[in-house]
Amino acid sequence: MINLFINPFEQLTDRQLLSYGLLIFAAMVLLGWQWEFVADGIVQLHHAPAKPLWKVLINQSINLFSLSLLMFLFGKLSYAKTRFIDVFNVVLIANFTQLLVVLVLLNPWTNHILLPVEKAILEGDILLKSVPKQNLIVLGIAGFFAIGMLYYFFHLLVLGMKLAMNSKKVYQVILIVLLTLLLDSLLKFTNPYL
Repeated sequence: MINLFINPFEQLTDRQLLSYGLLIFAAMVLLGWQWEFVADGIVQLHHAPAKPLWKVLINQSINLFSLSLLMFLFGKLSYAKTRFIDVFNVVLIANFTQLLVVLVLLNPWTNHILLPVEKAILEGDILLKSVPKQNLIVLGIAGFFAIGMLYYFFHLLVLGMKLAMNSKKVYQVILIVLLTLLLDSLLKFTNPYL
């Protein structure tokens, strides 16, 4: 079971990867609609005003297809036999980490816990003296969890792309991470979301 989380690309068939990936995508869309957040970048999640389901679907699709297309083009330049379905599966599965972040950090219970932190900052209490200690502990744990999930996202993305591109070169790992972060910044800057 641990191997499944470490390297799902060697444990599952293409069809299984696609099925699980589409379930992850559907869960992100439904939770984005119900819990009112937007993935406004490849590795960014923020609360947003309520949106209709079709807008949440389009916003999630922007991230999915832009990263898939970028990684596919990079893969094709590196290895001519790179298949789009392999890259698409990689991006779908890598988004499992965002689903975990959503479930842990953007659920209504955690939001209720973190609301006093946001209120304190807005009222100018930068040192958070007015916030109960248990809320700060939850905030600290949430921060470490988010950093761990960011690492896990890049672990899955790089591992899957290396298989899709049939690559063992270190510089390609660095390029995958850099290209993803550049795309994240571009999406944040251009804000194509509805």
